[in-house]
Amino acid sequence: MTEAPDRRVQRQEAPAPGRPFRSGPLARAAFLLLPPLVVGLAGVLLIQLVISRFEISGVVIPAPTDVFEVMRSDIFLEQVGQSTWETWKATLIGFVLGAGSGVLLGMLMAESRLVRFVLYPYVVAFQSLPKIALAPVCALWLGFGLTMKFSFAAMLAFFPAVIATLAALSTVSESRLEMATAFDANRRQRFFRISLPSAVPGIVSGLEISMAFALIGAIVGEFVAPSAGGLGQLLLTYSEAINVAAEFSVLTVLMLLGVLQNKILFSVLRFGTERFFESSR
Repeated sequence: MTEAPDRRVQRQEAPAPGRPFRSGPLARAAFLLLPPLVVGLAGVLLIQLVISRFEISGVVIPAPTDVFEVMRSDIFLEQVGQSTWETWKATLIGFVLGAGSGVLLGMLMAESRLVRFVLYPYVVAFQSLPKIALAPVCALWLGFGLTMKFSFAAMLAFFPAVIATLAALSTVSESRLEMATAFDANRRQRFFRISLPSAVPGIVSGLEISMAFALIGAIVGEFVAPSAGGLGQLLLTYSEAINVAAEFSVLTVLMLLGVLQNKILFSVLRFGTERFFESSR
């Protein structure tokens, strides 16, 4: 007798239910960008309609069409190109110095109760100082150049990084630390294998806030030292000329710069700490 051939039915894998259809990077980018763009365009259109309907003066608030006309002019594009780089350069240097030292100090205070008891009141006291009040002292010590601008950026980026790092490390699961201790893990191993991976998402959130504050600090430094250039100086120039449409154009560039640098920072940090994100789940 001959045996019947073994007929194997190949089952086709069904697509996972509940997963949105996104084919390729372009479709994914459209899926992420279209909703914010639609909401933004709707808001701009609403502002344009309100200004036209109630005939609001351009000195009070310019129409979006006037702002767009300024932004597309060759003179504005030339000015804003160089100014944006000057501001962003001070922002990046200040962010690295301020947020970097803030993360390190937050780790140190989280690991040492004595350091936290001694230094935490001074951190809070420094943050309570209005930074603009330090402008004369900073100008005396640092001059009116790039150093003063990124110093202001670092001062504003420092506190959010400290608090986010300290809070993230202080909320690590005690059961996981006790389990590691039961397996004879030393303090260094507990920190780098349990505490830090669990705290990375919170630290990243604090760094996003620090980046936004660093941009504000750079603009404040340019207000105090306009000879240093940047978008802050450009904003002051248009303000003195009572060119409200140009002022709103600079503010629009600042908002776009803030969104762009936030996306870049989060993408870089997410790519660099993907392993920690996975291990903290």
